[in-house]
Amino acid sequence: MTFIVQSLVVGAVAIGAAAGAVKLMNKDIPDLVVPEGPWQAGSALDGRVFYTVDRIGDSGETRRDELHFVDGRFQSLECQQYCDFGWSEYDTKQTGDTLHFTMTTNCPDAPHTVVWYGTVNGDALRVEGTWTTRRWYWTHQIPFVGEGSTMAPADAGSGA
Repeated sequence: MTFIVQSLVVGAVAIGAAAGAVKLMNKDIPDLVVPEGPWQAGSALDGRVFYTVDRIGDSGETRRDELHFVDGRFQSLECQQYCDFGWSEYDTKQTGDTLHFTMTTNCPDAPHTVVWYGTVNGDALRVEGTWTTRRWYWTHQIPFVGEGSTMAPADAGSGA
């Protein structure tokens, strides 16, 4: 084989190997699956603030958060402080005495997506979600679950 042909063969093998490695590295992880239902644009939670204690992944780490609902939009204080997520529209549906809510929030400056699903009974809230970061070379996801109420804890100075 001539030098040029050998170089082309080596280059093709290297490109094929690199493409295979990238494909293996970028296995996607689906976001939280929200139950189907007759979801409607949110307004039922408007004007309410819930203070939650959230368990992060399998680590056992806990974080405090404040979930705000205003004019059909939602904001998490933790997400806002981390990445300026801003306000996102939320949807609700009613099942008996339980109000279900869901929303998807996106960081404008990084590839973070948070999918939320929760329920409210009176002043008590339960929430679960996934924080997913997708980059071309990997996807990382952190699940979380939390509980809270409209009563602020005595030491609720910040969301952390």
